[in-house]
Amino acid sequence: MEFRTIELNNIDKWNEVWQLYEDSFPIAERRKKEDHIRACTDPLFHPISAWEGSQLIGLLFYWEWESYRYLEYLAVSPELRKQGLGSQILAHLKDTTHSIILEIDPLINELSVRRLQFYERAGFMLTPFRFMHLPYRIEGRSQELLMLSYPKTISKEQHEDFLKFVNKHVIKYCEGYPFDNDIIED
Repeated sequence: MEFRTIELNNIDKWNEVWQLYEDSFPIAERRKKEDHIRACTDPLFHPISAWEGSQLIGLLFYWEWESYRYLEYLAVSPELRKQGLGSQILAHLKDTTHSIILEIDPLINELSVRRLQFYERAGFMLTPFRFMHLPYRIEGRSQELLMLSYPKTISKEQHEDFLKFVNKHVIKYCEGYPFDNDIIED
């Protein structure tokens, strides 16, 4: 499996990755294309795709700063699911000394329970913290999610660092965020 960052000028590959993104996540949980394109120019954002030759296997979009990685999206092409490829992609993310943080939906159905079990098998631990996920779109609403971390449970201080990063940095790539330079703090 080869991991690549697809450049925007590689239109066919970029469109293939974008289609998997759109097909894999509900509209409320994904950015608009123009916001995602802006995020792709941020050096802290890593839009990685996994390939076997010319076949798209999946995608892995994460943020990396200081000693953290925040997994924002992980998806495997539908026809390739249940073959252990998601675990292989996740292993690529885990190849770091950074603490990794991700969030999942509350455990309200079989799918959400299976998602938790997938991450737990990969060594992630459910934290005692919750996270109000940003609405990526103007018509969206914040949603309370469960947080997991790797290789160990994050501390309260790490949780606060994560929230600070998301609320000052990731939010810039949500639809409708004010782009007045006096408001954006780096």
